[in-house]
Amino acid sequence: METIVIAEDHKLILEGYLMLINKIGDLEVVGSASDGEEAIELIEQHRPDYLILDLHMPKVNGLDVMKHINDCFLSTKVIIISMFGDSSIHRQVVRLGAKGYILKHSDSEEFLLAIDLVRNGKSYYSPAIFEEQSKVKIIPGSTPVVPMANLTSREKEILTLIAQGYTNKEIAEKLHVSHKTIDSHRTNLMKKIGVRNITGLVKYAMANGYDV
Repeated sequence: METIVIAEDHKLILEGYLMLINKIGDLEVVGSASDGEEAIELIEQHRPDYLILDLHMPKVNGLDVMKHINDCFLSTKVIIISMFGDSSIHRQVVRLGAKGYILKHSDSEEFLLAIDLVRNGKSYYSPAIFEEQSKVKIIPGSTPVVPMANLTSREKEILTLIAQGYTNKEIAEKLHVSHKTIDSHRTNLMKKIGVRNITGLVKYAMANGYDV
């Protein structure tokens, strides 16, 4: 049976998560933590398949817990729970390998959906996250979802890296091109897709099956 650890410092919320996960049947909760230090201890002890992680934990925050998981080369898949949908935080958790990110006010159906998708090798990032960020602004007369064929292979590659949270400078170094070249590609991507910000690019990438 697959295992899961829950890291949540609010007792009532934790009890709600436990109740929902117990309904799944073939997923065993092997521990619950009320702070980041305890979460790390439980992860090292049980090496669970999955971790439900509150981003804003006492003692050690969720980002540092994820960094620890990466440093130890653990295969635990993380679903982040947060009160906020801040775009910079979203990019960080994606870069650190989070497979899911939902907001605390999400309903039980979305919570269970995120777990189910992650267990099936997919990712889930709540649409509410993008709604809380500066809303995607569509250029008048454009089509919100652009056919994949309209993007070049290089544009698809850059879009994937943008959606994974890399900065323009990091993408330039990774692809061995100039920062100016990446700036130009990003501008062209926004025009083709019909959005005016990074959030719009990320939302498009997720909607069209990019590896984010």
